[in-house]
Amino acid sequence: MLAARAAKSVVQRPLWVRTCAASPWGGETWRYDKNAFKQWCKDATAPGPSKAKREMYGFLGIAFGDVDANKDGFINDRQFDILCEKVAALPRRFGLAPSWEKEYGGDVEKRKATRKAMFDALDTRNGPARGVIGMKQFTRWANDHVVQKVAIVDTKTKVDFYHIEEYDEATFLNYLEHALNNPNSGAFASFYEFLLTVFIEADVKCKGTIAREELDILLDRAAKVPRVFGLAPPSGTKEHRDKIFNSMDSNNEGYITFRKFLEWTVDHTKLKIKMQKAGEGYKK
Repeated sequence: MLAARAAKSVVQRPLWVRTCAASPWGGETWRYDKNAFKQWCKDATAPGPSKAKREMYGFLGIAFGDVDANKDGFINDRQFDILCEKVAALPRRFGLAPSWEKEYGGDVEKRKATRKAMFDALDTRNGPARGVIGMKQFTRWANDHVVQKVAIVDTKTKVDFYHIEEYDEATFLNYLEHALNNPNSGAFASFYEFLLTVFIEADVKCKGTIAREELDILLDRAAKVPRVFGLAPPSGTKEHRDKIFNSMDSNNEGYITFRKFLEWTVDHTKLKIKMQKAGEGYKK
């Protein structure tokens, strides 16, 4: 009887309640952690077999399959361009690679021409051109490309908001101010990625929205960063959090989206930096 009651109680619990403690990232920290991503790239391109190398191969191989439209094991130059964009999206999310607009000056034709030249070099590497390349050719090229990029990644000056304790206050504030004043910069991309990550983690119902009862989790996680340097109070009152939620929920929908959270956080952070520089911030 007790077992039956226990089973019944489990069935009656909403699914999101039973799974809310689960990480949305699984065990692959490189998918959301900038420092972990940089280390993952180094491990994946180091000599010898490794877990990271297998994961990198899987990541590149699946990306290749995604753009292989007719599923014949080959891609052409147009699909190669799409594939490069697909793979580059991950380092760009961390602010570790420029957007194609920045890299090619916003010129689509220039991007396509450059990628076509790269494709042709791969296509003719071992013989006459075929007009297609296979996964072996792509993964070999991609790994060589990552090796080159890893060698020049600056691991000291870029701030990782997920590991803010590794930096000092001045470095953090300078990087944050640079990010907010330069929305097309890698610094802002890193700031954006952090906010997106904590939003996803706080959204335990997996709806793409945050209700009032989840806002405290979200704000406390985001505020953990400035609190490391004593730049924010240890907690907020319910009344103040209600006011914050209502200011974001301008349509009175009962929830906020990531876009609204991002807009509010950018404006809020700019104000706090201004106040701090004027000697009117939380930390005197």
